[in-house]
Amino acid sequence: MASVFALIPLQQVSWLSSWLTPIWILAIGMLLGLVATAAIYLVLAALSRIPALGNLAEDTRKATFVAMGIAIVVAGLGILKTVVFADSPEITVAGEENPTAAHSAYLILPMVGLGVIVGWGLVFGFWKRTIREFFQIAREGITGYLLMALVGFIILGLAPTMLVTDRDKILSSLPAVLESDRWETTITLDPAPADLPADQSPFQRHDLVQYDPEAVSEVVIVSDRTIMIADAESPDNFTMSPQRFESDDPVVWRRGKENPLIRSVLPLPLDPTNGVYFQNREVDPATVKIAIVTKPAAPEALTIWVTAFIVVLLLTAMITIRQAAPQVSAIALATAKSELAQPLYVTLLLIGFAAIVLFIWVPFHTLGEDIKVLKDSGMTLIMIFSIIQAVWSSGTSVSEEIEGRTALTVLSKPVSRQSFMIGKYLGIMWTILLMFVILGLLLMVVTAYKPIYDSRENTTEQPPWQTCHLEMVTTAPGLCLLFMETTLIAGISVAIATRLPVIANFVICFTIYVIGNITSPIVRASAEDNELVRFVGRLIAVVFPNLNTFNVQAGVDAGNPIPPIYLAGAFTYLACFMVVVLVVSLLLFEDRDLA
Repeated sequence: MASVFALIPLQQVSWLSSWLTPIWILAIGMLLGLVATAAIYLVLAALSRIPALGNLAEDTRKATFVAMGIAIVVAGLGILKTVVFADSPEITVAGEENPTAAHSAYLILPMVGLGVIVGWGLVFGFWKRTIREFFQIAREGITGYLLMALVGFIILGLAPTMLVTDRDKILSSLPAVLESDRWETTITLDPAPADLPADQSPFQRHDLVQYDPEAVSEVVIVSDRTIMIADAESPDNFTMSPQRFESDDPVVWRRGKENPLIRSVLPLPLDPTNGVYFQNREVDPATVKIAIVTKPAAPEALTIWVTAFIVVLLLTAMITIRQAAPQVSAIALATAKSELAQPLYVTLLLIGFAAIVLFIWVPFHTLGEDIKVLKDSGMTLIMIFSIIQAVWSSGTSVSEEIEGRTALTVLSKPVSRQSFMIGKYLGIMWTILLMFVILGLLLMVVTAYKPIYDSRENTTEQPPWQTCHLEMVTTAPGLCLLFMETTLIAGISVAIATRLPVIANFVICFTIYVIGNITSPIVRASAEDNELVRFVGRLIAVVFPNLNTFNVQAGVDAGNPIPPIYLAGAFTYLACFMVVVLVVSLLLFEDRDLA
């Protein structure tokens, strides 16, 4: 393999390394997720030999009690860890707030969902039947297709390992990347002599922690007096420009943050071994608080852990649903197989694949903002294709089965109407999930390459792999939000399909999509109008979903990353609205005459 890469011209290796390194990181994360999933079920297989654990799932009441207990513990610990015990700096900066603490209520439902997956996943993971059927579950239906997509990406991502930049540094950063190293101290400075001018006050040496300037990611300095910081006692020996700090004016430095309110130069000496020198410019003693946060050499290694966690969680959820709800899972599996075999699904995948690849060379004429437009266009394309597939699947798998009396045949067996509807919805969502995974991974690969293509076209300096990685990973939260939006539209489509044919379903879903995306502007526009207009605006906001919650265009256009707490809030809104939608769909289907 090394000899093959040796044949590549040196001028080609540079840009290939910048492009392939982020893809390699993503592939490593997927591989770690698959290995972790296999290891977890190997441990569960060993524990299933204990009769109390291996047969626990066969006693429904006991299994439910144990799973609920585990879910409550996991959800509670997750919320406490994130909100109460989260690292919060003792030195705060005016105007800054902890978004996690301010919106901690948004974490409840996501943590409950995580607890449910862990609780029921353990109970049914211990089950002897799950262990016996593990390889069958991995091969059948949507799980098999999803594993094929992941394995294919892993093979392609790991193939050019010899071209990866900073490979050893990324791997060595894995153990420490999950938590940053924070160091805080408070020092007291003697007052300035009254008989000397303020600028001639002596510098006082203090030995701080031996930090690595290259690893420092954040520095916060707060002083109750005006001070100066330098790297030597005498101005003749200064190698850095002394930094001035006003009294009660917190100073923040963050690596890579472009903000006029945040200092762009590290406000501490580059060589801490010789000490740090402070000058108090006031006649009262000064109290200085300093916080230094350091991170590993390659913080991008965090992507590996996040990717592995998502893979483990997704596979565990699919295995658990299959074992915990066999009737629902069987209907969902049949629905997914039927829809994946339809020409429309393959056609949408091929068109989406070709369009996303072509976006690389499309001249968007945006004066340097082509990457943002590519992200927005690619994510919107994936969402639109997925919505089309969801509405079409609802018509073919629900409406046509009801009209063709196929649903009556299924329900003649010991299958409830609730299981039938939930299974249909779940099967449709599995097909959409697979489409998002395939096209979403392709979009991330294309996004990682786009900065390189633009630099080559504009004959500018080639971006480092860290830039390509940043552009790639910032696409993932947007894809998650649009998947939530598609999930909501699919639920509405399934509810409509219980009563109306596919054409009417398309029209109604399109109308809801349009109104849902203008709900927030309607409410804002009606805020200062008369009472009737305000009532109509609020009525629309209650009846129609607020799809602006999942709109990522503003964030993409502004270049702002989507924080995890926003994803948690969007998930909370989705869960609440979907409960209402599913209840309505069950009510509409409950008294539907199938004969």
